[in-house]
Amino acid sequence: MLDRFVKHRAAAQRLRANPIGSHLDGFTAWLSQRGFAWTTIRQHVWAVAAFGRWLHRRGRSVRLLHRRDADDFCRRACAVPRRARDSAALGQFLAYLEAAHLIAVPAPVIDRSPLAQLHARYTAYLQHNRALSPDSATRNWFVLRRFLVERFGDGPIVLRDLRPDDVTQYLLRHVPAQSRCSTQVSTLRGFLRFLWQAGDIDRDLAAAIPPIRRWRLVEVPKYLQAVEVAHLLASVDRTSASGRRNYAILLLLARLGLRAGEVVRLELEDLDWRTGEVTVRGKGLVHARLPLPRDVGAALATYLRTDRPTCATRRVFVCLKAPHRGLGHPATVSTLVHCALNRAGLTPPTTGAHLLRHSLATNLLRHGTSLGDIGEVLRHQQLQTTEIYAKVDVDRLRTLAQPWPIPGGTR
Repeated sequence: MLDRFVKHRAAAQRLRANPIGSHLDGFTAWLSQRGFAWTTIRQHVWAVAAFGRWLHRRGRSVRLLHRRDADDFCRRACAVPRRARDSAALGQFLAYLEAAHLIAVPAPVIDRSPLAQLHARYTAYLQHNRALSPDSATRNWFVLRRFLVERFGDGPIVLRDLRPDDVTQYLLRHVPAQSRCSTQVSTLRGFLRFLWQAGDIDRDLAAAIPPIRRWRLVEVPKYLQAVEVAHLLASVDRTSASGRRNYAILLLLARLGLRAGEVVRLELEDLDWRTGEVTVRGKGLVHARLPLPRDVGAALATYLRTDRPTCATRRVFVCLKAPHRGLGHPATVSTLVHCALNRAGLTPPTTGAHLLRHSLATNLLRHGTSLGDIGEVLRHQQLQTTEIYAKVDVDRLRTLAQPWPIPGGTR
């Protein structure tokens, strides 16, 4: 396998004579299977060869390799411009050796601190009892960890010492926009109720947190006009693999109103080509089957046939650069939408993936679709969630507005 990437026979012989030369054939085959480009594999081979010579001068054996050795090599022997590239190459080499059981896999570092144990307990509760996704549980813990660290510092975490003032003072110190403040209040309230039910505190402190005044339906959804959505889709460069993948993602957002996390979680088995349906893994572990529009199905089929790399993951949308794995986070989809809007020259107030979900609902409403039907499309559990879109139908709202009283006229 090494000869495929190093054509010069003398160079290949020198590499095989390297102290780690016996591993280079397996390493190059492993990189090739994971989808790395030809030039990248060559660069990795030469970086690993330099690492092998450095180890030999120090009398180190491959079987005793540790990730500390790679860090030392990059710090002491690599030129600064190549340091990041060589570090990535050695990381892949060590991963190959571990996968082939040629070196010992380092034991994972387990955090057994009281804070880590509380984190594990509460995360399990959120995912199993409250049906929250791992991403939602992580966002909640970000708020709670800061609260606990500010309250207890480096000392022991004595949950029974918590008082209502601790929560209110924390919120006063971290007063962001009203919507985020409301989110932090609900996160803290849920955590305190969990502690009370688990017996970690003596009384329900959640009831002592004052509610945040927030009028219902006070906000107006941000959206794109139908012509702007069409312009956004038309501006995608579909001559490249990444463009065709991104076009399929944008169509799912614009035509079906999927959330960013639902796009990330989409798997190959969720696409039923016989019935023309797609299974969406929604919030709260709720699965729904939606009809697959013709243009969305065509874009997905083109991407899957010609552009999706061969890889082990069952996720539909994967990273096009090796190592090929599913998109890591819903924020990746929002970033994709943000970049597409910039290329299209559109400057809406918000640029995340949810913008296209709002745009779908708004444009359906303006074409006469009822709020109940829109709620079905968006898979809302309650009609009240859909009612916010009534505020964007200005033409219908005008028919409800009363005329302004004329001075001296009848009332």
